[in-house]
Amino acid sequence: MATYGYDHLHFRSEDPRAARKFWEDMFGATLVQERELGGAPSFNMDLKGMVFIVSGRAMGEDPVRTSSDPRYGLDHFGLRVNNMDEAAEDLRAKGAEFICEPWEIRPGVKIAFIKGPDNISIELAQRD
Repeated sequence: MATYGYDHLHFRSEDPRAARKFWEDMFGATLVQERELGGAPSFNMDLKGMVFIVSGRAMGEDPVRTSSDPRYGLDHFGLRVNNMDEAAEDLRAKGAEFICEPWEIRPGVKIAFIKGPDNISIELAQRD
């Protein structure tokens, strides 16, 4: 029987170098590999075991722009934080743009949303 598990997310960016810097500066992601993918810069990144790729527009592609509005398909992804107040303060100091300020969605769970590169929505979640 086949088994399945998480491998990676792939973010396409208008400015992959700026997107890479965002992930490094905001969350401490580390560069695993830098290469070219379809004629565009591509960065394999690691954020505490979450592997993802940031790359630019490959030759012959014409990617569609996104927005931070709710959408069908992949709406957002979440990062767990151990202390929402400290995380919000830290990210604000680094220049993060909050789409939704921290709030308690239900007892023991606080969430917030920030805007990432190319208007992706990143949820922060604290679960007590």
